[in-house]
Amino acid sequence: MVRKVLCVLLLGLVGGVSTSSQADEFCLLLAENYHEQLYCELQALGQGQDLPPLRDFRRNDSLTQALLLKRPAARVGINVLIPKQTVAARPSIPDNATASLASERDGFEAACQLKGIILHCGDSRYRLVGNQANSHLSAGALDGANKMAIPFSPNSVSDRRVLVAYLARAYRQYLTKMLEIGLGGSTFSFRKFIYLFDDVTARGLDFSERFETMFGFLKQDKQRMSVNERLPDIANLEASHCEQLDQVVAVCDGGRKNYLFKRDN
Repeated sequence: MVRKVLCVLLLGLVGGVSTSSQADEFCLLLAENYHEQLYCELQALGQGQDLPPLRDFRRNDSLTQALLLKRPAARVGINVLIPKQTVAARPSIPDNATASLASERDGFEAACQLKGIILHCGDSRYRLVGNQANSHLSAGALDGANKMAIPFSPNSVSDRRVLVAYLARAYRQYLTKMLEIGLGGSTFSFRKFIYLFDDVTARGLDFSERFETMFGFLKQDKQRMSVNERLPDIANLEASHCEQLDQVVAVCDGGRKNYLFKRDN
């Protein structure tokens, strides 16, 4: 499953380009917490030769992961904080994360129906999107000047209402930028987005800066790798797991995979 070839085939940018690799295999799209993101970034920087395969890395607790990352990270000037104990992300919105997102949709409350690759939500129609080849992207989409620009988190996350509103805005921005770089078929669900927020902030790191770093590496990967433009398989997707975010995008949490639908003009 894991091969060390240019942050493709799950691990990262350490070798030549493989045109058969797919976006679902980008290492950073598989990373589920801060240490796994850093693992992928080190692979991209050619510092992963002493690290175990990702599946084995995941079997370690947070302390062991940090120790494994410390030496290769130091070689590229990255300081890895060594936790005094295992850091376990605690969901800031423990239950009903999708409903929490829905509550911030500015009045979008229509139930959705799925007909083929078209999602009908009230009077709005959304079409399933997949990943896009670079030739289909807007000019400058993969340039360094294009930033993810997730808003900075509020000073206090103890107010649940404020936190939900922030995460909803941040998630919309994240999806918008993933669409811009042609990775609309490979996004995190809102539930996973929340988990990453908790994991990153529990370590005293800035969430928006962490995603900016991730976005930079994803753009590099996208410049060097081909993607499969075939639409995701939605045969088992239930419309009850879908909702409108705004007039442009609807999203469906399929459990193991997230699905985006874009307004069908």
